[in-house]
Amino acid sequence: MDTWPLDKLISELNKIKKLSFIKTTHAHQGGVGNTLETFLGIKENNFRTPDLGVIELKAKRTGSTSMLTLSSKSPLPRSVNKKLFDAYNKKGDDNVYRLYTTIYGSRKNNRGFRVKLVGNNLVLENPKKIHVYWPLEQIDDVLKQGNQKVVLVWAETKGKLGSKQERFYYNEAYLLSGISIGKLKQALNSGKLKVDIRIGADLTGKAAGKYHDHGTGFRISKNNYLELFDKYQKLI
Repeated sequence: MDTWPLDKLISELNKIKKLSFIKTTHAHQGGVGNTLETFLGIKENNFRTPDLGVIELKAKRTGSTSMLTLSSKSPLPRSVNKKLFDAYNKKGDDNVYRLYTTIYGSRKNNRGFRVKLVGNNLVLENPKKIHVYWPLEQIDDVLKQGNQKVVLVWAETKGKLGSKQERFYYNEAYLLSGISIGKLKQALNSGKLKVDIRIGADLTGKAAGKYHDHGTGFRISKNNYLELFDKYQKLI
């Protein structure tokens, strides 16, 4: 395990920031983290500082609207998104059937959907009472860290997600500690944490017109995400 003083990490992150958009070194969903590790010269995704102990290093993409996508995960039980699609899809003007909907914890949306935190699961309430849930640790791997300290680096992106052409601009980093499930519940109940279901069909290629689950996106603004933690410190 590498041992770095915190000021060394801050210095290296600032050097990477000055490079602006960097071409990915790993063409897949996790490329944003792997590319950062490559440029930092860290072989594992954690390191140690003399004064803070073991720190987990995480990198996440941010969009142009400064919304942070915590993850893109389909719910449980397995294949239940297909049941949701069959029950709630609508035909568009292009004759493609889709289930595209944004869901909140603060109110029901126009489909009658609402999410609720029940124990360690995020549960989807829906009119036809299809059993749908997401374990909290599936929503965001940072949530699994508990009281462990995390350095979270945000990257603006260009190019298709996960492709060889994707590029990252690592322009902000924070030291986080003390995730608060109570604050997570507040963010959910206030509508700050949003759930996007995106199920439709491929429009081109061999799978054109066939069912395609694009995953469920959990989104929250960067500032609201920081407020989920008991402590956070901006590094760059």
